[in-house]
Amino acid sequence: MFTISPSVYSADLLDLRQVLKRLDGFEHLHLDIDDGNFVRGISFGMDVVRGIAACTDVPLDVHLEVQNPMAYVDDLADAGVELICAHVEALDYPSLFLSSVHNRGKKAGLALNIKTPAVFLEPYVDQLDQVILVSCEADVDGLPFRSGVLKKVAQVRSMLSDPAKVWVDGGVNETNLKSVINAGAGGVVLGRAVFGAKDPVGAYQRLLDLGRTYEKERDGNAV
Repeated sequence: MFTISPSVYSADLLDLRQVLKRLDGFEHLHLDIDDGNFVRGISFGMDVVRGIAACTDVPLDVHLEVQNPMAYVDDLADAGVELICAHVEALDYPSLFLSSVHNRGKKAGLALNIKTPAVFLEPYVDQLDQVILVSCEADVDGLPFRSGVLKKVAQVRSMLSDPAKVWVDGGVNETNLKSVINAGAGGVVLGRAVFGAKDPVGAYQRLLDLGRTYEKERDGNAV
């Protein structure tokens, strides 16, 4: 079933404890860990991840945008994160990463930047609990959604038996949500669309309901 994982990085970081207390009904929370090397920004360190995990019962999924993902596996597993996803571009041996996460009793995934073809996932499909397809890239216009990723969503969906494993991350909002779901996504990461709203819980629930309506329409048309 279609799901949304709101990105904590878009929340009020100076009031994070109170934000976490108000997340009634959330199915996931998304943590971007950026090291300032693989990507330009720096986000959460492990102390913050452990603090977030201690403040909420909402399941946490982590998107590692770092140069050495293997170095994070044990600490994230110990913190209680449920799903750990790393970029295939940062892994010499993606299978080793995936099996290391699974050996810690956690779900594992791979992420692809816009420039990376879907074919890079083919050797690992039997190990994947999640694929994150990044759908924006920093440029002079900011971080706009790139519709060209929709073709890749369809390609990855055809590789995987479960549509819930295919997530899209970056620039997704109410305007393009239907296109993302129609392409085959089973989940999206949303930031400002949820935490930028006056009522984040209400925005989350409205978008979740809307997404599940689009999913039913898509699957009904496929029958």
